[in-house]
Amino acid sequence: MQGCYINLERSTRRRAAMDAQLQRLGLTDIRRHAAVDARTLTSGGAAITPGEHACFLSHTEAITRANAGEALLVLEDDAQLSEALPTVLRSGVLAQLEADGCDIAFLECQPVTGTQQLLALWQSLQRRLPQGSSAPRHALTGIDFLDARMLYNWGAVAYLVTPKGLRVLPALLQEALANGPSQPYDLTLGRLLRDDRLQGTVLSPFLATPTFGSHADSALGNPADAAAHDVLGGALRRLFFAGPIDGVDAQVAPWRHAPLTDDPQLRLLADLMAQLFVLTVRGDAVR
Repeated sequence: MQGCYINLERSTRRRAAMDAQLQRLGLTDIRRHAAVDARTLTSGGAAITPGEHACFLSHTEAITRANAGEALLVLEDDAQLSEALPTVLRSGVLAQLEADGCDIAFLECQPVTGTQQLLALWQSLQRRLPQGSSAPRHALTGIDFLDARMLYNWGAVAYLVTPKGLRVLPALLQEALANGPSQPYDLTLGRLLRDDRLQGTVLSPFLATPTFGSHADSALGNPADAAAHDVLGGALRRLFFAGPIDGVDAQVAPWRHAPLTDDPQLRLLADLMAQLFVLTVRGDAVR
């Protein structure tokens, strides 16, 4: 297997953190891929921000330049990796992905937040996490392959591209770039999955997650009013991570019980959805 992490030249702190993490996990074959800097791009009136455009180009370059004869692990430089990742990669998961005809396998994502999708992730977590509070979360009993068409919403922090995917994906990405691109990289992947032009899976429990607060210094140019969504979404992703979740409560504390809306019916709907989800998890749902 080959691999790379995408990193801006000026992001030296992230580079040092990634190098140290990869060294600690024994993933020393994962190399740095120099990211395209949005500052070097000329404005072409694209539908996405310069940072999103640069991100799209960076991922496309990494995939296009890869050896199509072996799987490629692609990481962004804010990825926190599970201690279980090296073991999973050695367990035959790559061969299974190829046998299933998979093009891309996400090590984590921002999931669709419907009951069916979250229930699938929750059940996988309960099935695969070790029993007993003393065992570390990365001591998995196995890994599940979940349908990316159903589950994947967005996110490109960590994913595997199979040899089949390396033959298919570059042309699809070049096509998207030639048409704008009209969407950021990860949303383009989601569209390709739903259109059945790309075959994908999500590995669960998640084997990676964005580092705490990485959205705050992102080069993508996200609007400031997206902060609450970034924090809450990041916390949701971490809950399904095969690694430490310490600090999630503190991270979401300002929003967890905040009155996000003055609309009483919307607040009631949110409360009802939460209660019904718990009943569904417990198996109390009435059909």
